[in-house]
Amino acid sequence: MKYELAKLRTSNEESPIEKIIQNAVKIAYDYLIPAGFDHYIWKMLTPEERFYIKGLELEKQNVYQLSGYQELARGFGVREYRDLLGSTRANNARLKTASEFAMSGLNDHSKFGSSLLRNVLVAIYLAVKEEDTMKGRNWLKTELVDYWGVRTTIVEILSYISSLQYIENMEHWKKDAYVASILKELISNDGI
Repeated sequence: MKYELAKLRTSNEESPIEKIIQNAVKIAYDYLIPAGFDHYIWKMLTPEERFYIKGLELEKQNVYQLSGYQELARGFGVREYRDLLGSTRANNARLKTASEFAMSGLNDHSKFGSSLLRNVLVAIYLAVKEEDTMKGRNWLKTELVDYWGVRTTIVEILSYISSLQYIENMEHWKKDAYVASILKELISNDGI
């Protein structure tokens, strides 16, 4: 251990001890499951999806400091997260809503742009824009290769987002969250 601590390294070279610490932090963050979110589904999400959902939990708790999102990003190992933020102003930082995302960043070769959560946000956006939840459901059915295999995860994500409509400090989510609740029921009851 003394040898590793004393060894000279370049500024971008990581020591084995730093790697162990980073791995321990990642493991700890994997257990930061939002209240009411299914544990099994949480473990299947990508780090970017976890960052976004955990960021929504920060908003629920009235945490609007940019440092909170920076710490989450570091903990989940997410390097590119600024595009996910709707505001970066001091003490007013928050994530973008589905409507604020619209179609931007979809399949942009980033991990978040091609994620299941990003597709769910597009479905919410389309349902709000077209005032028709069937448009959102149809988006998911046509764009996702394994719609039936990931339907439970979609419902869990929509359930979490729909809970935002009841949070006082999240007015910016009211309409999207309401549409998410309808979309959740539509997908839950979907049949072949």
